Amino acid sequence: MFLVRTLLFFAPWVAFAGDLPQDMQLLRRLGNTWLQQQAALAWPDIQAQAQTGAADERLRLPSCRDLVFVLPPGARLGNAGSLQAQCTAPARWSLYLDYHLRLSGPALVASRDLPAHTLLDGRDMELRDIDFEQSPSAYLNNPRLAIGMRSAQPVRAGQPLLAASLSRPPVINAGQRVRIFVRGEGFSVNQDGNALNTAATGETVRAKTHSGRSVQGIAQEDGSILVQP
Repeated sequence: MFLVRTLLFFAPWVAFAGDLPQDMQLLRRLGNTWLQQQAALAWPDIQAQAQTGAADERLRLPSCRDLVFVLPPGARLGNAGSLQAQCTAPARWSLYLDYHLRLSGPALVASRDLPAHTLLDGRDMELRDIDFEQSPSAYLNNPRLAIGMRSAQPVRAGQPLLAASLSRPPVINAGQRVRIFVRGEGFSVNQDGNALNTAATGETVRAKTHSGRSVQGIAQEDGSILVQP
């Protein structure tokens, strides 16, 4: 059950006879709209449905003309949290409402049970609309980003493929002999060397040439290193 958590401050105005108190249902509806707008800005392709918690009906706050909503300092929009409503006129008051944000959209899920360390191909995944239990950025929705990656743990059929649980197999291993290509404007040279760390395609890798010089570049799919000064 949602409850108002904290009355942050309330100026010492007293509602006189005939003054209208703040409509708490309207406050919640406006809060829901604000949350959904913020979700649309953060994740344009995601559907968002917000529900703010009920405020204490015993609160008789003066009706607000200038009302704004903000997240508490340091907080980030997520599936659940607190929303701060701030009134600046005609009276100054502020309160917190708990909220729940249901987020849904397309994401890649396993099309079959995948053992740990499975090297993924297109047959292992399919795109479905799901409810996000984590931030939408934790999920993948482009098969090209997942094909060729390896699952760190077992994934059951229908479960989403989370970016944090996938990794690309290394194309270069520490100590491996590698071909180093150095390309700049108007020139290109290559030489042999030895890798100093393990790296997957697109990751940074350091190497030492046979002359003893250390270089840093990007691991290529064929196991070579591209250095661009």
